[in-house]
Amino acid sequence: MSVKKSTPNGSFKQCLTAWSTGAVQNTGIPWAEQLSILTEVEDLITPELTLEEITESIYQNVNQLLDAFQFAVGLYDEKKANITYKGMIENGERIPDFSMDAMDNNRLASWCIRNEKEIFMNDFDKEYSLYLQHKPVPLAGSNPKAAIYVPLKLSNKVVGLIMVRTIHKNVYQPHHLFLLKTVGNFVVRTLALTKISSRLSVSYASNQKVWNWNNIENLAHSSKKIFSSLTSREKDVLLLLVSGMPNKDIANMLFVSPGTIKTHTLNIYRKMNVPNRSTAILKSLDWEWII
Repeated sequence: MSVKKSTPNGSFKQCLTAWSTGAVQNTGIPWAEQLSILTEVEDLITPELTLEEITESIYQNVNQLLDAFQFAVGLYDEKKANITYKGMIENGERIPDFSMDAMDNNRLASWCIRNEKEIFMNDFDKEYSLYLQHKPVPLAGSNPKAAIYVPLKLSNKVVGLIMVRTIHKNVYQPHHLFLLKTVGNFVVRTLALTKISSRLSVSYASNQKVWNWNNIENLAHSSKKIFSSLTSREKDVLLLLVSGMPNKDIANMLFVSPGTIKTHTLNIYRKMNVPNRSTAILKSLDWEWII
């Protein structure tokens, strides 16, 4: 597929559109390979992208691949015990944000959050009883006939859910669940970068963020060994990752190819034992490598 080559270039929305178009046109290509390509688009998410932008892009494109008559992201606030739906879309129309009780025993979103498990239903009227005692009435939008809910985790903690529902029965296949899990990672990365932006005290010079390495002697013993395992070039790359710079720009700054930066990032993830950029950034900050 040409999408794999074009992914590092262009905006998140453009690359997601290219991927979804390719997935529709190349139905003979295994879904495992398509999802692998889709995960490369995730690296294009930067702090400049908002949750609303990510949600809109996902809806416009994923709706080509599965019946997403209704699409929403719910954010879970553990302290307030509520779930706030952000940017819910039904049949192309935006529904105003709303909140619900996360402890409500007769809500599928609450069940998904509390049990930290997916919900997969192709016949809502028959299958809701697998999760709830009574058939729920929607707080917003139309009555669904099929639905998929996936919990979203950040640092092994549930922070929300992503959901698709439709007014048609028997339209979802197992690969649709895997697709929704993958695009859910886009949302998690956006939340992670938002968390990073809100928690840091940042110095400014010429309106640019300035990041500095902490003195290695100030680091906790548990993280010092991992920090020492990074090469000088890997540290350069990690510092630029924290700044929110995409791989292509990092490659240009360091005068190497994007493929070389990809290799460096994979080595960083392996040494830090993390799955992606967002987690690497969060851990480097939690371990106080960067100040």
